[in-house]
Amino acid sequence: MVVPFPLPLVHLSTPAKAVYLVKTMKDPYATSKSDECLAAEEVVLRRFVSERRWERMQHVLDRRSRYISVAVEDIFQPHNGSAVLRSCDAFGVQDVHIIENRNRYRVNPGVELGTAQWLSLFRYRAAGDGGAGNNHSGAGRDTPAPAGADTTTTAATTEAVAALKAAGYRIVATSPHRENFDLESLPLTTGPMAIFFGTEKEGLSETLLAAADEYLRIPMRGFVESLNISVSAAICLNKLGDRLRTEITDWQLAPRDRRIILNRWLHGTVKNARLILERELGGREPGHRELADRAFADRELSI
Repeated sequence: MVVPFPLPLVHLSTPAKAVYLVKTMKDPYATSKSDECLAAEEVVLRRFVSERRWERMQHVLDRRSRYISVAVEDIFQPHNGSAVLRSCDAFGVQDVHIIENRNRYRVNPGVELGTAQWLSLFRYRAAGDGGAGNNHSGAGRDTPAPAGADTTTTAATTEAVAALKAAGYRIVATSPHRENFDLESLPLTTGPMAIFFGTEKEGLSETLLAAADEYLRIPMRGFVESLNISVSAAICLNKLGDRLRTEITDWQLAPRDRRIILNRWLHGTVKNARLILERELGGREPGHRELADRAFADRELSI
């Protein structure tokens, strides 16, 4: 399955010494374009989008937020990971951070229903590991790590945490075993947060739990102590999303972030967008053709 990813893989130089290559939470396909270039592309590409689709894009962008981000650590069942993407889109979360220490993150198209193309996905993976430890197909069955692979490293987790904290995010770890906050009491006014969800069996790694600023749990009233990760994510995002829109005044996308995301959506929606822009704008914006070449060369990555 080939899914469009708005951000390139975030490779780690070695499991012991991680180097984060993307220093912002923004889309590198468009951040180097000037506001004038983005506006010009928008004018051109809008002509090839139906009024209904355009209005829908604006409606969704009005409700998108980067104040709350989601991070998943070593998810190995495609239907669970894909359901999380679907929930993020449904509840207005733009950014999803995918950590692959041991397990390769796979998308099940029958579950995510194309929602990945509307999200900004960040992937963290040790360089040269061949896709982390486990590589999973749509069937969702665990595949043993290749011979010699390090299945204990959490270097990708460490680097994801460092990158998110550097960008101003609090690290919120979901765990049924840590007493801290529930969905009603988790403070939102103290700043943006990245909510971490762990593997289906073990939960979050000790590395992540030790690095967390706060812990979040969903109170259980039955015999079970936890919920499926996709169900947990949906409950958290629904409740916290409602609170976000009433308690925080600046929860919406920044104007430039909104334009950058819209630009990527238009590129992915309009057939032959590259050729159209080269024909219409090739000589009007310095460097425009090079920017378009770079965006389209990396727009689709196999996962």
